[in-house]
Amino acid sequence: MRGFSILTIVLMHFIQNDRLPGIVNKILSIGGTGVHVFFFCSGFGLFLSYLKKPLKYTEFLKKRFFKVYIPYIAVVTISALLPYMYEGNRLGAWLSHVFLYKMFIPVYEESFGPFWFISTLFQFYFLFVPMVRLKENIGTKKWFVGCSSLSITWWVFTAITGLSDQRIWGSFFLQYLWEFALGIVIAEYLKSGKSITIKTQWLIVIGIIGIGIAGVAKVVGGYFTAFNDIFAAFGYGAISLFIYTMGCSAINKFIFFTSKISYELYLVHILVFCTIRLFVPNFVFSIILSVFTSYVIAFGYQSHIKNKKVLCCE
Repeated sequence: MRGFSILTIVLMHFIQNDRLPGIVNKILSIGGTGVHVFFFCSGFGLFLSYLKKPLKYTEFLKKRFFKVYIPYIAVVTISALLPYMYEGNRLGAWLSHVFLYKMFIPVYEESFGPFWFISTLFQFYFLFVPMVRLKENIGTKKWFVGCSSLSITWWVFTAITGLSDQRIWGSFFLQYLWEFALGIVIAEYLKSGKSITIKTQWLIVIGIIGIGIAGVAKVVGGYFTAFNDIFAAFGYGAISLFIYTMGCSAINKFIFFTSKISYELYLVHILVFCTIRLFVPNFVFSIILSVFTSYVIAFGYQSHIKNKKVLCCE
């Protein structure tokens, strides 16, 4: 699921552009729905790692520092040195990434690329250990209901105030808390030896209905989008599972490979695309070349860091 989600996100970023009609860009933005699966998988993977080897708060953050922060800042630093990657105050933008305060300043939130996701991810990292300990104290059911209630309250608040369209509000961790928590709950359930079985036809139905409603909400906009994440997450998740159950070895191997380098691919893809677009005017060819180059660089980056023992697997 993680590999499929990052692939659609990357393609969406490559294909969307100002020359396309607004409604087309809105439809293409459905590819960004993969971010829901990414947060779900983050909660799932982090909790499985925690169950295998519980870490104290400082130890956990230290691991995230080397695994996520250092590779991220390395890419941001390279981007900051290239004038075409950001037209504003590049030093100010770079500092906002280094000290993690860009998540509170709209002008810097998407500097050097769509790194808002990283901001949200770090918010979850800071809260993960306290969240797990709270779950252990009050029980999984009450904990998940509480997390979901916080997300719903946040959706209603941002919709009523009109803040949902502003990135620093619409990507605050409360927006995605329910699916991050769901990943933790599913990980705990499966770890207990239980299993979840969903028939293929139900995956198709859930996928069509979920993505259909999400697509309509994206086009219509307004208050209708307040609860859109639920339909988008389940619809997208169902489609990714359906593709996996089709049993195509080549596709599944490619998705698994993408999953292994998913974080590095996310980090480098915009830098690669913007650089290639400077030298390749043909839009279609630039996309093809960007996809290939991004994969090569992401694989090399992941391998290099792994060999240096700075980045380790989930």
